Amino acid sequence: MAALIILFVAILARMLLNPLLYFFVIEGCMILMVITRKRYEYWVLILMTIFPMILEAVALFLNIGKIGHLFGTVVATITIFLGLMDEMPSEKLIRKVNLKGRKNRRKVKTLMFTYGRISKLEKLQMSSTHAIITGEKLYFSLRLPYEGETLMSISLKELKEVAVHQVISDVTPYLPRMRDLFIPIRNIKSIGKPKHLDYFLVLKTSDNIWTFYEEPEILLNFQKEIEKAMDK
Repeated sequence: MAALIILFVAILARMLLNPLLYFFVIEGCMILMVITRKRYEYWVLILMTIFPMILEAVALFLNIGKIGHLFGTVVATITIFLGLMDEMPSEKLIRKVNLKGRKNRRKVKTLMFTYGRISKLEKLQMSSTHAIITGEKLYFSLRLPYEGETLMSISLKELKEVAVHQVISDVTPYLPRMRDLFIPIRNIKSIGKPKHLDYFLVLKTSDNIWTFYEEPEILLNFQKEIEKAMDK
């Protein structure tokens, strides 16, 4: 229903408003779609991505609007496309494990998979991974060096340990500078701190140790989700 309302608003805005007002309306609609993207089915996101350009083509054919309208349409299309790109890995994962729908897509966790033993964050090799628990298995995508992406699975029955580990690293304290008021601070976590805390989710089986990195809250929530699934 919300997507239909946004479509209706976009149509009215394109046909009735001047370029500046149309830009603010259509861009606002697309930003709203990006913010709430996990609430929609994947096909709705695809439709919303191509819809602005289809609407623009129809309007130009009917000789409605100016070049400013085209600019607003292009910017809006790019905005919603970025949101679609963010959902693509999750949709790809659930399809690989024979699931579908926004409810399953919302269950997918985005983490960083780490290679090697944890001693210091700066020395680790990491790649993004997407994980989901379904049935009695944990599935996650893994991008192996020189081999591309593959789908991994761990049986919940084989897990011997599920724990969040804390690693303390020595860092050079970062002193704030005037330029930090205008440029994003790259070392914000080390401002005035000689030590830095990192957190890792460690999954142990009899054969392997799997390590994932993210913010503590995300890791703790995922740990609880895994343990709850193991108890079923």
